[in-house]
Amino acid sequence: MGQLLKKLRFKAKNFRKDREGATAVEFAILFVPFSAMMFAIIELGIVFFIQTTVAHAMNQAAREVRTGNFQSTGATAAAFESLVCERMAGLGDCSNLRIDVVTSDNDRFDPNILPPTQGGDIASPDDPPQPPSTYVQTPPRAVVVVRAQYFHNLAFPGAYTKLSNASGNTRIIESVTAFRNEPFPG
Repeated sequence: MGQLLKKLRFKAKNFRKDREGATAVEFAILFVPFSAMMFAIIELGIVFFIQTTVAHAMNQAAREVRTGNFQSTGATAAAFESLVCERMAGLGDCSNLRIDVVTSDNDRFDPNILPPTQGGDIASPDDPPQPPSTYVQTPPRAVVVVRAQYFHNLAFPGAYTKLSNASGNTRIIESVTAFRNEPFPG
């Protein structure tokens, strides 16, 4: 019995010192949180890239409204939306884009003149309602507010990345600008 106890103590001492397979176990433990963090960083980069592209495209198209060039071409909501989409250089699905061009009645900026972001009931958690674009013909020297919203479906669950700000694992990427039209002939 004494020999058996000595052998068990010896084995237990060697077992504590043995490090074979420790790296594999540590890798298995850390793989899931590391992968989640990497995917969240990639998703954040994609959202940031789309945000800057939408903002740039919207500002470029809004310049056409500011100078009166767009109004002279028979302006509609669909035409302005396609102008912004064209300036996005193929990044993203243009059916996920919503553009609002509104003007103030009292020649002052008022954030409440923009239509609401989401309306209606959500039919499916994967498909949030996307309101239609709005375009109001803007006269010279009018105060104009232009808002672009891009409804981006996230690749990774929003519960892990905390990037979704709408239902259905969707991120609404928004860019807004306000300006006074130039005194173009109109």
